[in-house]
Amino acid sequence: MRKFLLPLSLLAPLCLFGLVSCENKTTPDSKNGLGKNENIAGEYTKEYIRPEIKPGQINAAIIHSDPALSGPVLTQAKISPDGQMVTVLQGRDDNFFQQDLWSYDLTTGAGKRLVSSTDLLGAPEQLSEEEKNRRERARIKASGIVSYSWDSQAKTLLFPLGGDVFVYDLASKTAKRITNTNGYETDARISPSGKYVSYVRDNDLYLTDLANGRETRLSFGANERVRNATASFVVQEEFNRFTGYWMSPNENLIAYTQIDESPIKIENRLEFYPDGIKNISQRYPFAGTDNARVKLGIVPIKGGKTLWVDIGDNPDIYLTRVYWSQDGNTLYAGILSRDQKKLDMLSINPKTGKSQILFSETSPTWINIKSGFRPLSDGGFIRTSEKSGFRHIYRYDANGKNERAITQGNWPVTALNCISEKAGKIYFTGWRDSALVRDIYSVDFDGKTITKISKNNGQKDGWNSASFSSNCESYIGTFSNKSTPPQTGVYKNDGTRLIWLNENKLDKTHPYFPYLESHIMPEYGQIKAEDGTALNYMLYKPQNMQEGKKYPAITIVYGGPGVQKVHKAWDDKMYLPQALADLGFVVFRLDNRGSANRGKAFEDHIYRNMAGVEVKDQALGAEFLKSLNFVDSERMGVYGWSYGGYMTLHMLAQTDHYKAGVAGAPVTDWALYDTAYTERFLGDPRKDNPNYTKGAYENASVFSHLDGLKEDVLLIHGMADDNVIFRHSIKLVDEMQKLGRHNLRTMFYPSQKHGFTAKTAKIHRDQEIIDFFVEKLRP
Repeated sequence: MRKFLLPLSLLAPLCLFGLVSCENKTTPDSKNGLGKNENIAGEYTKEYIRPEIKPGQINAAIIHSDPALSGPVLTQAKISPDGQMVTVLQGRDDNFFQQDLWSYDLTTGAGKRLVSSTDLLGAPEQLSEEEKNRRERARIKASGIVSYSWDSQAKTLLFPLGGDVFVYDLASKTAKRITNTNGYETDARISPSGKYVSYVRDNDLYLTDLANGRETRLSFGANERVRNATASFVVQEEFNRFTGYWMSPNENLIAYTQIDESPIKIENRLEFYPDGIKNISQRYPFAGTDNARVKLGIVPIKGGKTLWVDIGDNPDIYLTRVYWSQDGNTLYAGILSRDQKKLDMLSINPKTGKSQILFSETSPTWINIKSGFRPLSDGGFIRTSEKSGFRHIYRYDANGKNERAITQGNWPVTALNCISEKAGKIYFTGWRDSALVRDIYSVDFDGKTITKISKNNGQKDGWNSASFSSNCESYIGTFSNKSTPPQTGVYKNDGTRLIWLNENKLDKTHPYFPYLESHIMPEYGQIKAEDGTALNYMLYKPQNMQEGKKYPAITIVYGGPGVQKVHKAWDDKMYLPQALADLGFVVFRLDNRGSANRGKAFEDHIYRNMAGVEVKDQALGAEFLKSLNFVDSERMGVYGWSYGGYMTLHMLAQTDHYKAGVAGAPVTDWALYDTAYTERFLGDPRKDNPNYTKGAYENASVFSHLDGLKEDVLLIHGMADDNVIFRHSIKLVDEMQKLGRHNLRTMFYPSQKHGFTAKTAKIHRDQEIIDFFVEKLRP
């Protein structure tokens, strides 16, 4: 038996309450064949190498090894404003998550480290609670240098580290500390001219003049309820806006938000850590409760009185996006209604604070918010919208009139990359023939000519992404597919490669090379939903399958909105299916209706119907699996995380296709989740609200279906999760005990939030999943 992670000080009370098993699991059992492999993940790994894993096969420790199986990964790659170099954040060979700042010469491709993330600090970096939460919202798992910005002159780089702000001067090749305070500076940026550095400290906005080092405080009034220049929890988590301030291009003004969280009730919850328990008082906006109130202000860059602008009379809204016009004379603000069915883009006069509606968009279901708004030099703008059923690009005049569709068709623009007014071209990412791939395209302003510019590095197809230079002349492109780990290069805007930044060859030096012989390419196909909609799937088969033999099968599910899991990209989610296939499991993934990137109508199926159509589609996937002559229909399981954990519980409870399942960090009751996400799909649960939909929350709740949850379940949750809070799992444990059920097994992880960051916890979690299915599904 494997060692139990919880210390005895926490284990005793938890087992008394039935939250974990009180069985003695403190002594490793050599009969399990647990051996050493310290070269992969250190001492911890020795408990997780099973005898049935053959050399060259994947296991839980290898999945989370250093260096990473995917090879080196370059994050936040940017072409310098002068087009001479590329800067990136690059993990170290000995610690993939410890990032340094590097540059690569665009002529020779030669790389060098500009700043070591450990040389500037005299002690290990200590993050503030605000910064920890911000990184959790932004899904930043790295340490060291995690963000940076250029000035427009290509002379200076800014980066935060250890709670202070630093700048790196390209000429002198030296880094200088700008702040050195007891506070913790976040969201630091350098102005376009390179004259100013801005940042947030203690929920107020500050600016430092680099010429004289003078710091100016720009906002006032912050306290435990009021925060300036910071995005609220739900805006960060559900609308992907992680900043609360915007400097005008002419560097005269800064717009910033002020949020008042006093309407939000305090949620007291416990976070469990190995060395103790924290009582967290968090203002968490549960569905159907009040949100934070928001104001938008404008302050001179030299400091002074804030002008609070007119963003409408309704306080119960979401401020989703803010932009400046190119000349700095107009401020734009996106205002989304509480029910998320109407979006108004306001045009604001920064001198008076007066506003008018530039355009409005409505939807009978909900509007997906993306960063697809670009002001033009003539005062007009380009934006993206899903109003046709698929996201496309539109052009408008300065008054928000004379709309013209630049792209159209039954395919989506997934990202608006760059606009060259000089050349009259727009560069975007999307797919036109298959949702399984992504390509980079250019289109003329008149929309008549669309050109695919990505060349897939000579391969047939795969997944492309791009980050363009400010003038759109070149871009940093990353390509991968299921046989090619991510390759990154610099390309001309016609797709011609200039240099490799990270060729990432699968040669003998690559971390994945030892596992190439057991690498499994998934098979792709489609099945029909009950309404005839084609659903994409991929299937992993064990190698060397014996004719006539039937194999256990595992469905790995997500199923929720905003996410696509069936595609041809190489990603770190392919290693667990590989490990399971190495152990003789067939592994299946299906993107049901409600998933992303197939058009709005495809996604809208879950409107007011969560755990309805998704479960039906996954049930069809299960029936497809059962029809395969190599699948043992009596030994099928299901696993998912977050929305996938929620789906796992419903797929077990509402169907009879599966023998066992693993539910990771599942939502169990949507009344315990946040306003913005939940109400988008289920409406407002308050019965006196016009957006109330009878039965939507009840039908979507796991607890309405517990009578059918009789199969063996492994429940996994991080004990410091502030997204799907730990209470979801505690409530499920309580209800299952009241029903007298003994089919629920639990494994809870101290210190871990929703994304799990500790390597030891991730290894232990994945091995628990693997061992559970080995125990329950294999003969």
